[in-house]
Amino acid sequence: VIVLLAGTNNVGTQPRDEQTVAEIARGIKAIIDICQQKTSNATIVLMAIFPRNDNLAVMPTINRINEKLAGFADGTRVRFLTINDRLADPEGKLFDGVLNERDKLHPTIKGYQIWADALKPIFRELLGPPGTIDLAPPPTGDPSAARRPQ
Repeated sequence: VIVLLAGTNNVGTQPRDEQTVAEIARGIKAIIDICQQKTSNATIVLMAIFPRNDNLAVMPTINRINEKLAGFADGTRVRFLTINDRLADPEGKLFDGVLNERDKLHPTIKGYQIWADALKPIFRELLGPPGTIDLAPPPTGDPSAARRPQ
């Protein structure tokens, strides 16, 4: 299973014209195509570009791109998933605490939990139920923890 979230940096902070919307969508489609070439049996979960509040005027651009992305899904090899209604109101204004306050782009722990909760049913369907023993290390939220002796 590949989870693909791409495009927000391409959107930038200003509204974009239809040509740029199409270019961004084509770029994401190219990523999908490469993933499928390299891993022909993988299912790709294509995420909608998240809302961003560094400039609410870009929300129509994001919405138009997401409409194009939804069209790439076939329901089998490529599935489209949006969690935007759990991150923001219908106008795109973010709910408190779901994205980083500084950049308004990257999820907080709360935002990642919303994302994980949306992915779990897809993972369960594709991979089966979770194992009875969880062998994954506990999350730390601190990347430097990987370098510390245990």
